[in-house]
Amino acid sequence: MISLDRFKAKLADKTLSDKEIVQKYITDGEPFIFKDDKEPGKYFKLKNLIGRQFKLNPHEVIMIGSAKLGFSIAPHQLWKPFDEDSDIDMVILSATIFDRFWKELYEFNINLAARTEEEDGNYRKFLDYFFKGWIRPDLLPFNYTKRKWWFDFLSRSPMANLANTKLLGQYFGILNFTKLITCRIYEGLERRVSDE
Repeated sequence: MISLDRFKAKLADKTLSDKEIVQKYITDGEPFIFKDDKEPGKYFKLKNLIGRQFKLNPHEVIMIGSAKLGFSIAPHQLWKPFDEDSDIDMVILSATIFDRFWKELYEFNINLAARTEEEDGNYRKFLDYFFKGWIRPDLLPFNYTKRKWWFDFLSRSPMANLANTKLLGQYFGILNFTKLITCRIYEGLERRVSDE
């Protein structure tokens, strides 16, 4: 866990490489959300529950975002502290699962269905993320069965007892090119810190 000031200092001081910053603070380590927990191992339990659902090793499941760092690194909410309105963003790091979803979505012919303006907007956002290597269940096509399955999984899951906030909320990703995407996020942050 790292404070916002220390994180900004690490971005500016160049003692760690870009890759090391990403690995040390974004993809590894204990998350902010569990910093005051009396029960050790909640992060592992959360990763393990998700991993079992997808038949993955818990190391292929990570937390990112403000629940992980204590503050947001998303451009539209840069440095915003984690609070009661924040959610927990989890990522599955599996090219196999990404490819499986990609194949299923390819076979699911969305063009046959009429879409409302809102559904069409979500579909376009979904495609934008998808072409960057992300699959976001909150943006899955409106009548795609895995969308309901994912949100049913969250609502029935014992994971809801692991955190006192919106668990996984609206953002879950399956990332294919993890290090590339994360390093691009980091490079954008580095430029913003140097501009401050």
